[in-house]
Amino acid sequence: MTNSLNDFFDSEDLDEEAMYFIEMHGFLTSLVIQPSDLSQAQIVKEILAESTANTDIKNAIFELKKEIEQQLLSGEFPDTLSAAEDEDSLTLWAAGFMQGVFSQEAVWFATHPEEVAELTLPIISCSGLLDDDMGDISQNEDILDDMAEKIPDCVIDLYLLFNSIDSA
Repeated sequence: MTNSLNDFFDSEDLDEEAMYFIEMHGFLTSLVIQPSDLSQAQIVKEILAESTANTDIKNAIFELKKEIEQQLLSGEFPDTLSAAEDEDSLTLWAAGFMQGVFSQEAVWFATHPEEVAELTLPIISCSGLLDDDMGDISQNEDILDDMAEKIPDCVIDLYLLFNSIDSA
């Protein structure tokens, strides 16, 4: 399944606004952590922009979302970066994750704003989305490396924050 998704997202036929595979993975991870009111059609539209996909690809996207949910439920970071551990992949994953957060910002920050801000800081720092606003942080490789190392724990902590019995 993942290979067919990778192949699809590597295709030249995709709209230039469509997400990359790794970016989609981050986006889906954020949707698992903080369930959205986005319909499946809206999620596909966010991921593919103006591109179209057949039913198999759409089903594979939602199967991947279920896999991510199972990994988080088991207390594991849904690591898709291990196959291509480079800075660009982490940046894309983090950007996709933050796109999911920003798409439903009010929901993410409604109940635990300080914790969410603290736990998303490493992710947004590595996303490249706010490089102009981050000043020295975006230029300091040691700080960015430290932030990158914290992402798996932050993702799991965010999942627990929103999905534990205490938060219900």
